[in-house]
Amino acid sequence: MIRGYLAELAGVLSFDRRLARRVAREVEDHLREAIAAHALENRAEAERRAIASFGDPRALAVEFASVSLARRTRRTGIAVVVAVVTVLMAMRVRVAWYAAANWTLSKEARQLAGTVLAIDRFAFWLSVVVGLIALLHMACVRAPAALEPDYCRQSRRVAFLCGVAALSLLVSVISDGVLTVLQFTDELREVAAIPLVSMTVEIACVLAVALLIADTVRRAGHTSALLKT
Repeated sequence: MIRGYLAELAGVLSFDRRLARRVAREVEDHLREAIAAHALENRAEAERRAIASFGDPRALAVEFASVSLARRTRRTGIAVVVAVVTVLMAMRVRVAWYAAANWTLSKEARQLAGTVLAIDRFAFWLSVVVGLIALLHMACVRAPAALEPDYCRQSRRVAFLCGVAALSLLVSVISDGVLTVLQFTDELREVAAIPLVSMTVEIACVLAVALLIADTVRRAGHTSALLKT
């Protein structure tokens, strides 16, 4: 009976295997404890009582999915802000290094660089503003005791805001890459570790955030589907 109950519970949460395994282990531990407390009774009857105390496995799975979605949404919003701050630091380090190394743009590249820099600044600050809005929205939305369709919609809204912030950040990073390439137009610099490393950090931040946002949207979709079944 316990095995069947846990299999049904894990099946409902199959969209997140890690969550399904964790929930199955946690519920199994509680069931074993409940059965052990009635060790003198009939084993089958003890299992039935323990399972009945937990209720419908689908309803239980929805509760766990709600908590998991709330945590992932919060983590996604924080990750976007951390990525924005990291990209800003990488940009500052690279600009400071250009000044210290006396790297300057050629006259031919300055006009293009000015346009790219304007796009870079706009995209970056747009990501900052949208990221902060996502955090504020996330702070105002509390996870309900029971999962509701409105909460799933709110979670998708936060994920959408995070996606806009990440897309703006991507535009900023691409602009940074163009500006970095323009620095190499005159001659190949042998000592270019800091610009290249800083660009690598920016790209890694954007990719990590994009994967996290995609996963959050996927979880929100599956959680919404649980409410409709």
